[in-house]
Amino acid sequence: MFDITRREMIAVSATGLAVSGAKKLKLVVTGGHPGDPEYGCGGTVARYSGLGHAVTLLYLNRGQKGCSGKAPQECGKIRTAEAQEACRILKAKPAFAEQVDGEASVNAAAYNQVDIAEKEPLTA
Repeated sequence: MFDITRREMIAVSATGLAVSGAKKLKLVVTGGHPGDPEYGCGGTVARYSGLGHAVTLLYLNRGQKGCSGKAPQECGKIRTAEAQEACRILKAKPAFAEQVDGEASVNAAAYNQVDIAEKEPLTA
């Protein structure tokens, strides 16, 4: 596995340069709802995916409660489609933790239920 420190990651992000001779990175950007990772660091996602690194955007839920006047299931479909389109544009892979909007849990059990390739399991 390729190890990189946070300081090195920030330096690479700030300069926009790839780590010379480095293996491709596998990055996971997590947000509560569709749109959160893109708003928070869409430019960084685009930079790393553009350099050929594998980037996954992990959404804790599908934004079921984010559409005024729409049923949660309908809203979730709309927000999921938006997230998938954003990932297509950013050249990232979408992943959904299948939690319910407003009822998210961030703990080892919830993490271990998420299906992301080559993820190390957490212990409580």
